[in-house]
Amino acid sequence: MPESSPQTCEATPQRLFATDSGEEEMPDEEEDETPLKGKGKSKAKAKAKQPQELTCKSLQISKPSYYVTCLLQGEGTTIAEDIENHPSFTPSESECHWYHPDWPGPSASSAYISGDISTPDFAFLVEVEELMQAALTEAGNDLKTLAEVQSHSDWPKWQQVMDHKIDTLEKAGTWTTVLHPSGKNIVGSKWVFCIKRNSDGTIEKYKACLIVCGFTQKLGVDYFDTFSPVVWLASFRTILAITAHNDWEIHTFNFNSAYLNGELNANEDIFMQPPPGYESQGEFVKHLRKSLYGLKQAGCKWYDTLCHALADLGFSVNNADPGMFYTRINKHILILAIHVDDCLMTGSSINLITDYKKRLNAKYSLTDLGKIH
Repeated sequence: MPESSPQTCEATPQRLFATDSGEEEMPDEEEDETPLKGKGKSKAKAKAKQPQELTCKSLQISKPSYYVTCLLQGEGTTIAEDIENHPSFTPSESECHWYHPDWPGPSASSAYISGDISTPDFAFLVEVEELMQAALTEAGNDLKTLAEVQSHSDWPKWQQVMDHKIDTLEKAGTWTTVLHPSGKNIVGSKWVFCIKRNSDGTIEKYKACLIVCGFTQKLGVDYFDTFSPVVWLASFRTILAITAHNDWEIHTFNFNSAYLNGELNANEDIFMQPPPGYESQGEFVKHLRKSLYGLKQAGCKWYDTLCHALADLGFSVNNADPGMFYTRINKHILILAIHVDDCLMTGSSINLITDYKKRLNAKYSLTDLGKIH
């Protein structure tokens, strides 16, 4: 007999066998491929293996941590010092990174960020934490209602601001006082209070704004169009590129109480409840003649009003961006970009920029912010 060939460790490719149905099957690895006794040919048949279902589940058994176990048994605590001082506490490597034995307490360990285990400057961290807490507390304690303002220690200052606002609205012809009409939708009103502060945190002024509860309006009854175009960011970047290339100056300004300049149409009969704190005796309401903040169409009315004012001054709206206007005076050009009540003006003549800001101020009161910054 010839010597048997030596066995090797190289993997041989698996062969496919055709079944009676014509399909190919992989041979069974445990099947003996040698011919059976008494047979002229091999009767080895491949048995198709059922593929094992893939799973992403881990075989590791998860166990609750010591902290969770204590909480489940009613013995846990959420204070870091109590956890560290517990006799059964065995901190892991990650816990040792945050709870160092040389540190005074959990407030200091929470400030430990770097890998250096040296004691940080806790006095500085405490000061920063106090400032942040004071800022968050102040932001969350904004006065929401008139009752809160009246109970505040500086109520006389708020009262003065509110009286001035009501006087300004009445002088501007914002509304007329009429009897409560039957069958008309009466929209609500409310005050919004805000304290404007300087960069050092000191109080600059108290602000009180009377707004309309626009969610009480009805479409097709007391409002129709609500769109209000503003300058696109791409247009703003283009203006900056043009001014930088030509070395032009850019000036900014904003209109004071811009929405109050919007005139309501005759078909927009809007009746508003009297401002809180200024209710009169009897069933009287305010019939609005001009738009107030909070009205759904206030932005649209202001845009229409500004467009007419700019057209009277010789400005034309840009066809590509309705928030940008321009005008040509002899060989000079002026460009105006608006974003609600904030405006940007630039051009080839600083004298024209100054002149047209004065003309706009004569139509509607504005605050000149000077050069852009």
